[in-house]
Amino acid sequence: MAEYEGNIRNALIKEQGVALFQFINESISLTALVILAVMSRSLILMTGAVGAVSLLVQAWVVFSISKRLVKNESFDYDYGMGKFESFGGLIANLLMLIGLIAVLCSSAIALFNPAGPSEILVWAIIVKIIGAIINVCLFIRQRKINKIASSMLIDAEDHVIRKNLVFDFIALFTITILYIFREIPVFAYLEPVLCILYSIFMIYKLVHPLKLCAYDLLDKTLDEAIQLKLMKAMAAGNDLYEFFDTIRTRSSGQRIYVDLLIGFNKDKTYEEITESLKKLEELIKSEIPNCVVSIVLSR
Repeated sequence: MAEYEGNIRNALIKEQGVALFQFINESISLTALVILAVMSRSLILMTGAVGAVSLLVQAWVVFSISKRLVKNESFDYDYGMGKFESFGGLIANLLMLIGLIAVLCSSAIALFNPAGPSEILVWAIIVKIIGAIINVCLFIRQRKINKIASSMLIDAEDHVIRKNLVFDFIALFTITILYIFREIPVFAYLEPVLCILYSIFMIYKLVHPLKLCAYDLLDKTLDEAIQLKLMKAMAAGNDLYEFFDTIRTRSSGQRIYVDLLIGFNKDKTYEEITESLKKLEELIKSEIPNCVVSIVLSR
């Protein structure tokens, strides 16, 4: 257990550094993309700026949660951290959705009066090359963290970095093609068409995570079938405790929370109580795998 907590702590400290560096990198990238998008009126760069805003929020959420977990020496999500992550994800996805709708509308208008790629795109290519190199370094760093320990937070950040890396190379390839063939009139229509297709695809892909984030922020009572499983576990372990005072249950998203208030005989030692609590938690999790169990001793 001590080795596990040490690995998690080490991984979360490193994750803070990755998230902070990603936040600084995306801030600089966003500033550069906005300036270049305004100067060149490039829809591709506008799309990149929208993605950078979402990544900024996600990096800030990961940094904040990992810092809080290390500071409190709690190396797993608690109820509050899960809510905070869901709220941050909801904000990031909503910002991206609003930005994509704006890009979609601008692209539809530009399709009837295409301006064609600008010479300024060469600077965008340089910015994207630098960004791709930095994201490759972040990806390598993240893989090393994954080998130290695994958690929901670390896995989520790994997914974000991998997705960002793929889109970086796609954007770099697209901008390069547009710049090389900028003198050919038909390529003036390519940028708005690509942005329309990309916006529609991403809006479709955002529906599911938006639903998940909103669902995670809602607390619900457990289904009767799950409540029966809980009572079965409590009955199976009735010799582990003297009495139980209160059972509180709720579901939040895909996770189930069980709060128990139980009592023991006064002649039981601390070691015996600790062992009983561990066995009771194992019994509950064997019946309800995706649950978080909190046990408080009753006087």
